[in-house]
Amino acid sequence: MVGVTDIKSLSGWILPDGTWQPAEEWWHVSALYDLKDQKPEFFPTALADALKTGDETSIRRAASEAGFIKISRQQFDLVAITIYQLRTLQKLVEYIDPEAEFMVLLEHGNRQKQLSVGRLLKLKSVQPIVC
Repeated sequence: MVGVTDIKSLSGWILPDGTWQPAEEWWHVSALYDLKDQKPEFFPTALADALKTGDETSIRRAASEAGFIKISRQQFDLVAITIYQLRTLQKLVEYIDPEAEFMVLLEHGNRQKQLSVGRLLKLKSVQPIVC
């Protein structure tokens, strides 16, 4: 995994096990259909059913609840984050200006938190992100 130098260029999913899966901007949901065939173990029934409906809002919600983290346009959408996902995120942003900021959307966007890359790189626990 190669880090990027501009936070705006990050686009993709971090899987529940911490694996980075890049996706083209605006094609995150389409990427999930491909990923379902490659890694079916990450697709519980609720997410598989949401994919069958084709409803993007339901799919994004089910993906978040299944532990996927969507990264797009300086926003990280998540319900929860594991230490493996934190490490992946830190590797992705390690070459970005520490002063750059991104928005963490928690609980399906009901809570928002601004965080700098520098602060993210210093974290040893996921607690400061979700609290």
